[in-house]
Amino acid sequence: MSEAYLFYSSLMLFGMSCLTLILAVVFRLKHRSLNKLPKNLSVTVFNKTFNVFNPYSEQRKVIHSFLSALPLIVLFILMVLFFVLLKILQSSLLLSLILLIICLNLMLVDVASDIYHNAKIFTRAIRTETGFGVGDLNILQMLKKAMPKLSNYYLSLSILFLLSATTLNYVWSSLLWFLASSIGLMIGVSTPTSFMSYLVAVFIFAVVIGVIQILAWKIKGKILTYIIGVKSKVI
Repeated sequence: MSEAYLFYSSLMLFGMSCLTLILAVVFRLKHRSLNKLPKNLSVTVFNKTFNVFNPYSEQRKVIHSFLSALPLIVLFILMVLFFVLLKILQSSLLLSLILLIICLNLMLVDVASDIYHNAKIFTRAIRTETGFGVGDLNILQMLKKAMPKLSNYYLSLSILFLLSATTLNYVWSSLLWFLASSIGLMIGVSTPTSFMSYLVAVFIFAVVIGVIQILAWKIKGKILTYIIGVKSKVI
């Protein structure tokens, strides 16, 4: 059982190492293509701060028609989540899932996506000779500084994930297996004999994921400070 946990976890870490290496190359190439564009840009739009960059995120709409069915939806989600957890435990994937959540948080997927998307927008704007506002030029300079840092960060992550994958069985096996087996034991104690068993299993899993998310958010804030100078998503 422990060998299966470690094998799947190492395989997942190796896959994440390859993915972050690809992202490092992608952002490095995008930064080079951005630097090849004309650099003698000046403000041509004076009636607004931004003409190319959109500083406002899309508003998410709440569907009020489903609010009356919210208790049933929550109950259904709890039931599904419980059986999913049991399947994960039976397949020796709990440790892999926890590591996957940590990896995805460290990869800054949302920030990286916004940076790449805005780099494409600015590239297209420069080629079509779209007018720039004062804020646009500031954002463009921020992108040029952030992209090589993000590329180096992904390269470092790739190396870290690869080292973790190769040393997981030797260095971290005791610690990580103890964590996975402890969580699995607590969930296993809650046998599916009553409604409370569903709540206990989901609650334990939610606490673990919640602690991981809080720690990941704190680390993410420090990383964002290094890359783009802020602790929240701005571009």
